[in-house]
Amino acid sequence: MEYQSLKELYNDLKGAFNVKLRLIGEDYKYIKINDIWDYLRINKWSKDKGLTLSEMVNDIIEVDIKKVDLFQREKISKDVI
Repeated sequence: MEYQSLKELYNDLKGAFNVKLRLIGEDYKYIKINDIWDYLRINKWSKDKGLTLSEMVNDIIEVDIKKVDLFQREKISKDVI
């Protein structure tokens, strides 16, 4: 399936993001869907070619949440400076 916009893709992946948020639970309750989306979009998916929806869902479920956390902290510190 080919997507016409990132918003359309994002909406189709929301279920996987919600599963990931339930899996990380209270330890990282401040991490939101957009944080995971931004991390994967910038650090993984922008470098991959021919990604399937199932590969993206797997990336969401398997992403190292500590890396997402670090990515967000670095992003916030850049915004503050």
